[in-house]
Amino acid sequence: MDYKPEHAVQALAILDELLPLVTQRAEYDQLVEILRDASRWSEAHDQFSAIRVNITLRDEVYGKSDLDSLFAYVAENAAKTAYNCSGCSAPFDNDSFEKLLRCRDVFLEAASTRKP
Repeated sequence: MDYKPEHAVQALAILDELLPLVTQRAEYDQLVEILRDASRWSEAHDQFSAIRVNITLRDEVYGKSDLDSLFAYVAENAAKTAYNCSGCSAPFDNDSFEKLLRCRDVFLEAASTRKP
């Protein structure tokens, strides 16, 4: 896939759409700030690592599958997309943006079936 700035813009829009539905986390706020500034997209590699270590891996250990844990995968792939858009060497998986879209769909499906 040929990553373009529009992919990072769409990743930011997805985060803006879904963040109100999950617990606020500093890692997510930092990712949003990175996505808002194209000159910082290269920082998304380290932000992916922070999300993976501090959130996703812990949720996986405890077998969590609530909206917060599903959102972590959205955030991971948004970070990968931003980094890939930076043009830096050693990009993440070439299908990170497609994974972001799939994770968003899984999240939205789960959100639509949760009880108020």
